[in-house]
Amino acid sequence: MDFNEEHIKALELMYLDLIQPKKLIEHFNTDEEFIEWLQLGNREDLKLTLKAFEKDELYSHCKLIKEEIEKNAK
Repeated sequence: MDFNEEHIKALELMYLDLIQPKKLIEHFNTDEEFIEWLQLGNREDLKLTLKAFEKDELYSHCKLIKEEIEKNAK
């Protein structure tokens, strides 16, 4: 493996680590910041996000996601 492949692999691992719900929520200081981030997505994005957060048993965040899904339905 050359330097570029090693660098790409390292970046990929960092990305995969970042998108894990338990890691992702560490980047938000408040629920309001998390909600603002949710509002960047569409209804389908939110449904996929909800599944990932349910899998990680982050139920307080699931509640916020569900509320945003309901708002998007209107």
